[in-house]
Amino acid sequence: MKYSFVLAFAFSVSLANAQPPATPAEAKPFIPEGYEVLDYQTGDLNGDKKTDAILVLKISGEDSITEETPNRPMLLLIRQANGKLKKALQNDRAIMCRQCGGSFGDPYEAVSIKNNSLTLTFYGGSSWRWAYRYDFVYRPATKNWYLIKETQTNFHAGDPEATTKTAEISEAEAGIMPLEKFDYEAGYEESSWKVKAAKTFFYDSPKLGTKPRKAYLLKGNMAGGVRQLKNFIEISYDDGKGNFTSGYILRKDLEPVK
Repeated sequence: MKYSFVLAFAFSVSLANAQPPATPAEAKPFIPEGYEVLDYQTGDLNGDKKTDAILVLKISGEDSITEETPNRPMLLLIRQANGKLKKALQNDRAIMCRQCGGSFGDPYEAVSIKNNSLTLTFYGGSSWRWAYRYDFVYRPATKNWYLIKETQTNFHAGDPEATTKTAEISEAEAGIMPLEKFDYEAGYEESSWKVKAAKTFFYDSPKLGTKPRKAYLLKGNMAGGVRQLKNFIEISYDDGKGNFTSGYILRKDLEPVK
């Protein structure tokens, strides 16, 4: 079914929240005072056939904090030749905050390791639900991890089969993003745009050569920008009658309005 992944997201979130992670003794030195473990996963992160780990932390007592949105540090721990773990990278903005999930609650779903890559997944919203998946891969030439694909999914909880839309954003469209600089909020900025082409269509995913949707804008239409990519602008259009249309429009068909 079109919305089967939605059920998988919700089920895995409930499992993750119900099962506190087990943390081996070798990882405890990497936990600063005042923090506790949110997640701990192992696997080969860099292709050297050794078992590495990802440690996700949260402030102790985070569940009782209501007026702040404390960061959740994510540490990549790499197995050395002597068998010990060493911190290779820390990112304090890769993991969504506890309050970022809206009415649904904590959006954190999981971090996973597979084939020299790692994946972050989040799920939240209220009547309108959303899910984000970020895939990173290790590149030996630079000895670093890079975001290669972002997958966004939105749907209405009352009718997910009819309302589900999925967008995939590749590295070619989003630009090169090393893991240590990744920020789940980066890139989203309000802007205004005017259609300069005679007609321009909405796309579900920002990928050149794919088939657009039937929805379109005409020359002179004004729309709000959500995110700017290489060849596309993520747009939200209000027709003035309470009807909103969102999606990706070719950058070449728009001009910025200051």
